[in-house]
Amino acid sequence: MFGYIMPFKAELKVREWTLYRSYYCGLCKELKREYGFLPRFLLNYDMVLLAMTADGLSAAQPSVCPERCIAGPLQKRPVCGSTPGLRLAADALILTAYYKVADDIADESFFKKARAHLLRILLSGPHQKAARRLPEADKLFAEQTLAQQALEKRSSTCLDEAAEPTAQMTGALFALCGPQKEILHRMGLFLGKILYFLDAAEDYDKDAEKGSYNVFLTNGFSKEEAIQQAQTLCRMCAGETALCYNLLDVSSYKSILDNIVFLGLPQSIALAGTERPHHNRHDPI
Repeated sequence: MFGYIMPFKAELKVREWTLYRSYYCGLCKELKREYGFLPRFLLNYDMVLLAMTADGLSAAQPSVCPERCIAGPLQKRPVCGSTPGLRLAADALILTAYYKVADDIADESFFKKARAHLLRILLSGPHQKAARRLPEADKLFAEQTLAQQALEKRSSTCLDEAAEPTAQMTGALFALCGPQKEILHRMGLFLGKILYFLDAAEDYDKDAEKGSYNVFLTNGFSKEEAIQQAQTLCRMCAGETALCYNLLDVSSYKSILDNIVFLGLPQSIALAGTERPHHNRHDPI
């Protein structure tokens, strides 16, 4: 999964960081409530932005209470109660994971295909539930997964084409966040392209070793050129993301969302191509 869209913690106030963290933990709890224990391992930062955007536009005021969790049972942590944004993020995370597994089945080696088949079976029940809740998004995800597989099969060298399926899927999810659907969809499109290019830059060495599709490799870029190209493209997309974000009528969490869009994204882009540290799921940054 991705997980590149995070706040710049050094510029957050303590209460803002606490609230962001409560949403992160709240999404984990929402996944458990709605989909069981296994999907909690799919948790990533990107969906926290989706949840906070949806709740920020609706001016939701969730309760935040200290709770224990399996990762740290001795210490209670602030956890956000269920909100429409968290429910949307949980459904979106299941769809994203399910279709990522479907793509892996078509793309990976025999042993990884076997593992992906097993994970797909385990996610089939949660996927059916998420698909009932978000039927239009599920249909688009299926179509765009096939489009991704087709362009990879013909080794597309077009950078924009390679990122388009991820962009369309992310755009569809953000369009569900509120009434300003066209603006939200456009914002999601550019966020999706950022996710795609950062992921391709980070996976450059792994894909080169395995002979897997990577749009930077098909263009003959060295790793340094791939990173430079990813950063250039992502900065342009971040500018468009910011323009869309500024048009939104955000009622709540604006300081945190401002931080993510104007500081967190540039930080992730600056680190393109570097291996990210593996944080505990309940201590994300």
